Amino acid sequence: MTKDIKKEETTIFQKMTELSIKNKAINLGQGFPDEDGPIDIINKASESLNTISNQYPPMKGLASLRKNIAKHLNAHYKLEFDWDNEILITNGATEALASSILSNIIPGDEAIIFEPAYDSYKPIVEKAGGKAICVPLESPKWEFSYNILKPYITKKSKLIILNNPMNPLGKMFSMDELKDLSKIVIENDMIIISDEVHEHIVFDNKKHIPVISLPGMEDRVIKIGSAGKTFSLTGWKVGFAVGCTELIKKVAGMHQFITFTVPPNLQEAIAYAYTKPKTYYENLRNTFQAKRDLIYTNLIKNNIITYLPESTYFINMSYEEKFPEFQPEEFCIELIKNAKVTGIPISVFYNKNAEEIKKSKLIRLCFAKSNDILINASNQIGEYFNTN
Repeated sequence: MTKDIKKEETTIFQKMTELSIKNKAINLGQGFPDEDGPIDIINKASESLNTISNQYPPMKGLASLRKNIAKHLNAHYKLEFDWDNEILITNGATEALASSILSNIIPGDEAIIFEPAYDSYKPIVEKAGGKAICVPLESPKWEFSYNILKPYITKKSKLIILNNPMNPLGKMFSMDELKDLSKIVIENDMIIISDEVHEHIVFDNKKHIPVISLPGMEDRVIKIGSAGKTFSLTGWKVGFAVGCTELIKKVAGMHQFITFTVPPNLQEAIAYAYTKPKTYYENLRNTFQAKRDLIYTNLIKNNIITYLPESTYFINMSYEEKFPEFQPEEFCIELIKNAKVTGIPISVFYNKNAEEIKKSKLIRLCFAKSNDILINASNQIGEYFNTN
């Protein structure tokens, strides 16, 4: 007799994408660029198929890539890591998150998650036998402080999952907020798993601050990065985790049984990518900031309440004033069918039990698209808002 197998729910992203295709809508729901990254990096991946071994690379990743990530982190943040013991290459940031959470949570442990939260955090915590403690940040400023978090801390609190810059909000945690967070972590002997995949997509001359750079945090943080986000090559799924030797050893122990390694030619190409000068990152920021400003200006011009993000390539618009009768997912379906534009309701980034917050009438749009697509999408949304 076979055991019943739990059926996983279809994600909102898959559901909205299927509806988008069916209705021939512009898809601003999923978070990836519509153009591939730099051609020289792609050519390096192709070339490496013939110039390096195609057998299993080292479990922790190619030395060339880990060395260059160490140099990169030093150049941008003055962080120093032992490339051989403190850097691990993973199959994208999601696998880095999974390996980090699964290696640090045991049944009964509690993990703090700030909401609205990236949708993979809570399920991974629960699959490890832990309990996700969701801490909602309140709009419109989404501010965090010591006093907001303190009531959620218990003797079972094991770690905090930080998303900085924050998807879906485009929020960057300030130095004061990170200091408050660090204080709580040290007081309660916790660690932080810090998802920083959008660290180089920040705007208005703001600077990303890795929480691992704060005093007392060097042995309490696993910092997670994504070459896919940084170099617009999301399909390659090349990510990394960095931290002290003890933490990375634990993460690597889980990583070896999940995916073991990452294709060597892609690692070699990303090793090359991390030699790019700082002008590459300046151009990256400027490109996405121009796209942010384009869609923001167009939405505001159409009298749609829109929140200007500090980072990431996501922007949020509100429909509450114009269409208060719709629940978030209902409105997204309405938008697909009648405006021919696909977005994601912010409500899905909250705990399902937070019914009041689930009524949040914000829609996340990805602006990592061509200017023509952004103009057409924002005009179509504007026409729908202004004719209904």
